[in-house]
Amino acid sequence: MFRLFLVFLAVTIFFINAAKATEIRIATAANFYPTLKKIKQSYEEITKNKVTIIRGSTGKLYAQIIRGAPYDIFFSADSARVDKLVKQGKALEFVENKKSYIYATGALALWQPGADSSQQLRALLMNGEFNKLAIANPKTAPYGKASIEALKTMELYDEIKDKLVYGENISQTLQFVQSGAAELGFVARPYVNNEIHWEIDSYLHRPIRQKVVLLKQAKQIEVAKEFLQYLQSPAIRKIIISDGYIH
Repeated sequence: MFRLFLVFLAVTIFFINAAKATEIRIATAANFYPTLKKIKQSYEEITKNKVTIIRGSTGKLYAQIIRGAPYDIFFSADSARVDKLVKQGKALEFVENKKSYIYATGALALWQPGADSSQQLRALLMNGEFNKLAIANPKTAPYGKASIEALKTMELYDEIKDKLVYGENISQTLQFVQSGAAELGFVARPYVNNEIHWEIDSYLHRPIRQKVVLLKQAKQIEVAKEFLQYLQSPAIRKIIISDGYIH
């Protein structure tokens, strides 16, 4: 059944683009970049179209879109920015009466390379036995905002706020920990899904509901619509979930 769907999708896009490969430009929050690369590879193999990915913090990408950046699709790390774009008339319907939807719900993880156990990581955080804790910038990155909320809920923020170092986005936050610039970091769980980490309970922060939107300034509207349909196929949903996203 799914194989037939893929054949149908490829043929449809083939005729839409008059047998000519088309490029779509996708802006994505840094946390979803590794997963989107997998989806891009699969999509390009099937359709022969090209996907160019631009990654960054949600806040900075939102600002670029407001200024007219030539993106077709925007994968945000929250719902708020996408909802604003819809209200501001910057979005198009990709199916009838639908301009955006939640494509994933993110999860936070505390990580340190070579940790012995999740319990060890939790103890390091709770006891303050570190010099620097990396988080994403809470002003522009939803994962950074969730990190601050979690620290405050655990009543740790006031004690360790002077130890925080801020990455421009969640990808740079990971790099800080990898390089040793910080001993610990709150990162997106998909980045460390196969390594020892301490998953932060979802009740400690507001849900990281990530929305995607088809942008009004899109230059390849029909192909972008097909990509969003492809994103909802069972095989792609399986990739997203296996990468560590909740939904």
